[in-house]
Amino acid sequence: MESTQQPAHPDVEISLLDLLVTLADNAKLLILGPLFVGLVALAIAFAWPQTFESVAILPGDQATISVMTSTSVLDPLIVSLGLNKDETLEGARLALQRRIKAVVGRDKLLTLTVSDASPQQAQATAQMLLTATYEQLRPKGSNKERLERQLVEAQLRLKNAQLAAAGLLAMLEHSYSSEGLSKKGGTELPRGYSELLGVVSAAQTQVLGLEAQLEGLTDSQLVQAPTLPEKAVSPKKGMIAVGATLATGFFLVLLVFVRNGLRSAETDPASAFKLARIRRALSVRTNSKANTSD
Repeated sequence: MESTQQPAHPDVEISLLDLLVTLADNAKLLILGPLFVGLVALAIAFAWPQTFESVAILPGDQATISVMTSTSVLDPLIVSLGLNKDETLEGARLALQRRIKAVVGRDKLLTLTVSDASPQQAQATAQMLLTATYEQLRPKGSNKERLERQLVEAQLRLKNAQLAAAGLLAMLEHSYSSEGLSKKGGTELPRGYSELLGVVSAAQTQVLGLEAQLEGLTDSQLVQAPTLPEKAVSPKKGMIAVGATLATGFFLVLLVFVRNGLRSAETDPASAFKLARIRRALSVRTNSKANTSD
């Protein structure tokens, strides 16, 4: 018996060949078109205004962020920077708030990010914002007077405790230099001196805490001062050019295959009949809309 070998999957082979022929016939359009659009997108990205970000890290919480983005901090800053020359104060405030990002991490540190059109301006705006926030967070009025009174009292207690500890230390040194101590005196004096040292330490901690409250936040407490950015964060020129090139290439490939499919359909009687019906349906709808508008 003679075995007749038939080509496997001829339809598939023909379809793949048709695809390759279609791509080859339109190779120039499919290559040059996306490249041209990508270059245009890259040129537009270079002409687009750049944005730089300055980042500062400092101790803070949500209350610090609330003060930082409040009108009492932002409005004077807007006037200093002249941001309200071309728009209202409220509009300038909203625009400035969009340029400020503040987030508190799990480490209890506040990360402040300020964006602007130039590296120097971004850094300067971040520093001015921090300075205005420091001033706003410092105690004022009756609160400041209360803290000052508490500080004076704490300093007095610290001084008295230090004097008492110094006097008791002198007694201890004198007692140890003598021939001997009674059993009672030998235990009470060291114990009393140890307790006084605890009082001195607590008084010092209270004084330092009150001084910190009166001083408020300062640049010395910054974990990271506002940075001077070296590169723009937007627009991302490379991503824009690549994205435009890929999108254009996909669109052109789809357009080429659709156009080729329509041309092939016109040579097939069944497909040509269906296309004619579609054209007639579209023309009827177009005419009916035109008559309705008339």
